[in-house]
Amino acid sequence: MESWNDERLDELSRRIDTGFEKAATKVELTALKNEMNLRFDGVDGRLGEIDRRFDKIDDRLEHLNHTLLIGLFGLIAAVIANGIFS
Repeated sequence: MESWNDERLDELSRRIDTGFEKAATKVELTALKNEMNLRFDGVDGRLGEIDRRFDKIDDRLEHLNHTLLIGLFGLIAAVIANGIFS
């Protein structure tokens, strides 16, 4: 490192050029970011659809619960009425 001759400067220049060729440019990074955003938007859309499906299942389970409770109360009333009036 005592002296920088032309050969060493040329080698350094080539190494720097190679490094820049490997490095992503701002345009490439912007394109990659935009592609990732599009993919995340797709994932968000699919998760929204899953949420809507779970809401439908929740509504169905709630209706089933109400139906079972009404049936249970009817059965209890029938057993009580049978005990009282028999």
